[in-house]
Amino acid sequence: MSKIIDCNKVNPASGCAHVVHGETEEELLRNAAEHAKEHGIVDVTPELMEMIKANIEDEVTA
Repeated sequence: MSKIIDCNKVNPASGCAHVVHGETEEELLRNAAEHAKEHGIVDVTPELMEMIKANIEDEVTA
């Protein structure tokens, strides 16, 4: 099942409406790291990774 991360849930202060998608958790985390660059984040710290992982959800399709 595909996974998603809502950027705004990871950091509500960002106001970012981007939703990261991935077929696997590994792909999702790679895509999230790429998206983080758009926020000027180059190094994903362990603390940030925990915040990201805490917001992984299964993608619900209609």
